[in-house]
Amino acid sequence: MTFSRFIINFGIIILLINTLLFIINYRNKDKVNIYFNMYLLLCLLIQFYSSFLSSKKENNLFLSHYFFIGQFIFLSLFYAKLFDKKRIKNGIRLFLLTIAVPLIFYNIHFSKKFKEWNEIEIALTSIPLLIYSFLFFIEKIENITTKKYIYFNTGFFIYTLCSTLLFTLGNIGTGKLKLIVWKTNSFLYLIFQALIFIEWYKNFRKPSITKF
Repeated sequence: MTFSRFIINFGIIILLINTLLFIINYRNKDKVNIYFNMYLLLCLLIQFYSSFLSSKKENNLFLSHYFFIGQFIFLSLFYAKLFDKKRIKNGIRLFLLTIAVPLIFYNIHFSKKFKEWNEIEIALTSIPLLIYSFLFFIEKIENITTKKYIYFNTGFFIYTLCSTLLFTLGNIGTGKLKLIVWKTNSFLYLIFQALIFIEWYKNFRKPSITKF
């Protein structure tokens, strides 16, 4: 097994652990937690199926459409619930409808493009999430009463910003550059999953009860 393959597999293992931890530790029906768990489940299913298709030497690019649109939907709903200001909530919901619905119809109508990489789709679904993530940082600076989701938000912002730039660069470069891009992205994804684990440990882990 190559080192890059090890990094990819290790990232998937941590994703699996994170998903199980958040689901098992789920205590209430708060929609914020529901959307976050659904996002983790989406990532896990895409990663497993993508690895399976890759092992069979089959095209797995079509999964990128499910991932980016699904991520955009679940995290838009997630951030809409996190913010206190009604104007931001309504703005997120408006963006969700005006971006997700046309992209879904586009992928259905132009089925021949479904197995191809779509940089415009990545930009349309990633940039708004980066804006929400940045606004979340600002809100936390103004009101630091709770640190929930701050580790996730940090990892998501760094990973999404870097991966968006990497994918754009990689798809206009040579084969060697694309390989470097995928390796770098795998390492960043591992860091992202590590921060999600820290999020669970710091803010969602059930505290142990010491008996005297």
